[in-house]
Amino acid sequence: MPNSSGTSVHMAVGLREVIDETDLVICDLWGVMHDGLRLHADAVEAIQRAREAGVRTVFLSNAPRPRTHVRDHLMEMGLPTSLTDFVVTSGGLARDEVRERFTDARLYHVGPEGDRNTVEGLPVTDVDHPDEADIILATDLDFQDVEAHGPWLRAAAERGVPFLCANPDRIVHVGERLYPCAGAVADLYASMGGDVHWFGKPTPQALQSCLKEVGMDCSTPGSRVLMVGDSLQTDMAGASAAGYRGLFITGGIHRDEAPLLDQAANKARVPVHSFRKIFGEEKAVPHAVMQALKW
Repeated sequence: MPNSSGTSVHMAVGLREVIDETDLVICDLWGVMHDGLRLHADAVEAIQRAREAGVRTVFLSNAPRPRTHVRDHLMEMGLPTSLTDFVVTSGGLARDEVRERFTDARLYHVGPEGDRNTVEGLPVTDVDHPDEADIILATDLDFQDVEAHGPWLRAAAERGVPFLCANPDRIVHVGERLYPCAGAVADLYASMGGDVHWFGKPTPQALQSCLKEVGMDCSTPGSRVLMVGDSLQTDMAGASAAGYRGLFITGGIHRDEAPLLDQAANKARVPVHSFRKIFGEEKAVPHAVMQALKW
């Protein structure tokens, strides 16, 4: 499989094409394994077959919840329990940060009451307004409109209150609809001069933590690690930052641009310059693309 510094991107048919050169598959959840409502059967089979081939797999999600809650939800959706042993979430990583650096702080939570499990049990004092906070932890939005958070958070940003973004995704598909995520609020906070701490993809630390999760040495060559995801801004950028290979699933949040790849392909390859023309010069270039994860 060529790397992102090469001249082309491989149009893969199935995960089996690259399994012999892979020791660990780090797999995104939303947009790859499911659409928020139902599992993708072909993706489940691909992970099962990868394990049968002796490859380790771990799910890495920008879900703002603790990993136990994500694991339970996957099993409720019908994912075999045997595939849920290794799960890393941005919410779990943010919780670790609070425990390590912000004990006894006054914390304001940005997000709905349904996300309260992310802050429950932490050694902090909850406050009801960002003006009272020492730290802010965001799992989602307080208001339907991202821009409405500006007046609400401006004073905290000006005071230098750390903003811990437990969900760095900017948008997510739920079925066929798109919804903004906490990452969009974090961008707004940063634009006001606020101090944003990111958890999950695309930070290289999030991907590197997956090796520790499955018991692999952190010195494992990056060429043996494959990140599978549907976001260029988080999944593929994270793979690039960590020095891992990236398999880009085009049928997720970038589905509208995906047909242009087929038009640009030449014998199962897309020139890097054509890929950048479609998705933007600033986006990370993956090693390979696939419409949907399958074996």
